Amino acid sequence: MDKSEVYLEKFKQLEDVVRSTYNIKESDSITYYLTGQTKYKSFADEIRYCQKVRNLLAHEVKVNGSFAVDASDEMIRFIENLTNSILNQPRCFDIQIKLKDVCRCSLSDSVKEAIAIMREKMFTHIPILDENEKVIGVFDENSVFTYIANEEIVSIDDSLTFKDIQDYISIENREMESFVFVKPTTYVEELEEMIEDAFDKGLRVGLAFVTLNGTSSDKLQGIITPWDIINSSAEYH
Repeated sequence: MDKSEVYLEKFKQLEDVVRSTYNIKESDSITYYLTGQTKYKSFADEIRYCQKVRNLLAHEVKVNGSFAVDASDEMIRFIENLTNSILNQPRCFDIQIKLKDVCRCSLSDSVKEAIAIMREKMFTHIPILDENEKVIGVFDENSVFTYIANEEIVSIDDSLTFKDIQDYISIENREMESFVFVKPTTYVEELEEMIEDAFDKGLRVGLAFVTLNGTSSDKLQGIITPWDIINSSAEYH
């Protein structure tokens, strides 16, 4: 098997992987899809070039039984690496902070104690869970500021619990922040797209919650912070 035949085989493997991973129809171009994704835009020229070479080798008539051009080793390696990067890309269960390691509170817990923990551990958000370990709220600095401003108080006493400020820890209808729920098997790059979509709407995603079906009605399995995504990019790329 010469290099061009190897190249065509590798490109077919790439097509199969892209179609199965991203649910791309047979009639749709994988090149058009990949070059439109943020993750692959830096390789857009190389992907388009490889597609052109593939079309030439696959559709043009051979000269005396031989390919008109030979694929280079570099092109073959590029296609192999691209295929492997898609196959081996991390999913949310790979980078999540598992529930057993998550700092969380219940409605009966002390707000003042939670603030002390956040200051000591430098946490920005603390999930509030019910008795079934479902997410019912998130406590962050904005919750504190909004509560103090609206209630016109100057201090938080020891008796204040999250039940007392339940309206201020809701994950719904926040002005500049949002939270998303994802399945464990969701690709991290899909989560990144959710974060980008939220940003385009003027919202910052504070946390991603990992649940069995990616819904708020499921028990929390883990959380993903923006830092976890940044670290995964460094580890898997």
